Amino acid sequence: MAKVVMEPLASIYAEVKKYKAWIIAAAVIGVMLLAVGVEWKDIFLFPILFLAATFSTYYKRIVKVPPAFELVSLTTVVVGMTHGPWAGAIFGATAALAAEIVNSGIDAFIIGYVGARIVMGALAGFFPMADIVVAGMLLLLLFNILAQSLYLMQGDPEARAKTAIYVTLNLFINYFLFSLFGKPLPTLLK
Repeated sequence: MAKVVMEPLASIYAEVKKYKAWIIAAAVIGVMLLAVGVEWKDIFLFPILFLAATFSTYYKRIVKVPPAFELVSLTTVVVGMTHGPWAGAIFGATAALAAEIVNSGIDAFIIGYVGARIVMGALAGFFPMADIVVAGMLLLLLFNILAQSLYLMQGDPEARAKTAIYVTLNLFINYFLFSLFGKPLPTLLK
């Protein structure tokens, strides 16, 4: 009986021991955030939203198409609307940068992409009571105008066609995402 209990516990302990430094760091950061007034659910939910946003464009690494499906917009707007302009701007910038690093998309256009996410997240913070679907779609449209204008300035007809397809699909997909998750996510974070 003891062997049946001890073997799984030993294997769990071995795994925990591998990541001991990371676990301690996460615990210390969590305690520090609680000490300065950050709510426990934010400490738990922000990393989940961040990881969802970051890895939502991972498919771009395998299929070389513009990432029309992405969760960076939804999560950035939700964080901005629930926690203010600074949180929205920081979340949008870091999630956008992390997503580009994960999908190996770092290029000269990253400046416009991350900058547009900063604007998107910050502006969302000024409209916490707005309808999230309307606010999200307007902010997404603004994001696309800011970020995609750099691609359109190239003058390449192929780049223009890809941009038009991307923007159309991105708006359509995000309308669906904002309609589906736009109400429950802010409720979780408030």
